Amino acid sequence: MCEYAEELLQDAGVEYELVDIDDSDELIQRYHVKIPVIAGGVKELNWPFTVEAAQKLAKELSDG
Repeated sequence: MCEYAEELLQDAGVEYELVDIDDSDELIQRYHVKIPVIAGGVKELNWPFTVEAAQKLAKELSDG
């Protein structure tokens, strides 16, 4: 994840798990040009994203 995106998420209080796509051929193929990505289930948010969009997705994921 780029430092700017990581800082944006931390400042917004959005919890996330960092996944290194280099460990998976499937993830490299799927996300190579889209990273960083916030993903949860079938919902994804590709970079560049805003604080508001990240917070909205985090809320949707936590609400189920």
